[in-house]
Amino acid sequence: MEFSKSTRKINKRYKINDCKELLVLEAVLGAYSDGVEFSVLDLILLGDIASQATLHSIMKTLILKKMIKTETCKRDARRKYVLPTKHGLSWLKDKDELLVASQNR
Repeated sequence: MEFSKSTRKINKRYKINDCKELLVLEAVLGAYSDGVEFSVLDLILLGDIASQATLHSIMKTLILKKMIKTETCKRDARRKYVLPTKHGLSWLKDKDELLVASQNR
């Protein structure tokens, strides 16, 4: 129960209010940590989370919250990649520290 409450506090501090936002952020961070290029198209095609329009809206919201950013591909200017920002990586670090602390109890 304590872990769940602490997780909600972290999400609230970073203004992650919606479970779909959380799933998209985790997808971006997962690809980043695996060293996989994650394009806007890849994000939009995550149909098991939400519709394409909703995913695009979530991406815009996370950009406004400074959790993720897009960068244009150097090889193909038509392609954009989605990456976590320092703020997004900070959220991941806070979650990681919470997990480690809960395992040490």
